[in-house]
Amino acid sequence: FGAIATGLAAGLAFYLNTFFWEFTSAQQGIIAISVVLSAVIGFVVAPFVSRTMGKKKGTIIVGILAFSVSPMPVVLRLFDVMPANGDALLFPLILGVTIIDVGLIITFQTLMASMIADLVEASEVKTKRRSEGVFFSAISFTRKMVQGVGVVVATFILTLAQIQPGATPDEVSADSLFKLGAYYAPTIFFVWMIMIGFITLYRIDRQTHVKNLQDLGRA
Repeated sequence: FGAIATGLAAGLAFYLNTFFWEFTSAQQGIIAISVVLSAVIGFVVAPFVSRTMGKKKGTIIVGILAFSVSPMPVVLRLFDVMPANGDALLFPLILGVTIIDVGLIITFQTLMASMIADLVEASEVKTKRRSEGVFFSAISFTRKMVQGVGVVVATFILTLAQIQPGATPDEVSADSLFKLGAYYAPTIFFVWMIMIGFITLYRIDRQTHVKNLQDLGRA
């Protein structure tokens, strides 16, 4: 479900930045470069969250926060709360939200990868085999297979919003832009939350992991 949401976000990113927010190419480039700052946020926040909350709880809390913030500017625009396109406040606002949100997503992904690593030891205790390659390659394979579903969903949303392929911003009506946001925001939020729901089924806490390491003679 995380891969579906990622594919959906990637499939509509151009349309949101170009049609919905009407950002210039230079502004979109700045947003793309801002991921460097987001990485710093993730680098600092992930260890802190892991130590203070634990991996599972931290992942769920950070995930809910990150994936609620992500569609929020679109929702606020639908309720006519965000600054109008072309307003001097709009781009800095979206840029700031993007930097923070991507930083939280990087934190989430870091914690998730650490949780998978803990599963490797749990598996080794049961099977007596070290299988981290199987775990991470299966996740990578699944992600690549399923992201395309998100792109299909993105195409479906564009069709519902009546945005034609090759259209320019001046050819897209305000009603179509409203539909784009109205279909995108709840859909991606719903898919993200399904993913978070499955994370609640994770059963390895710090004590369990320490015991697994002791059983393997690594503690």
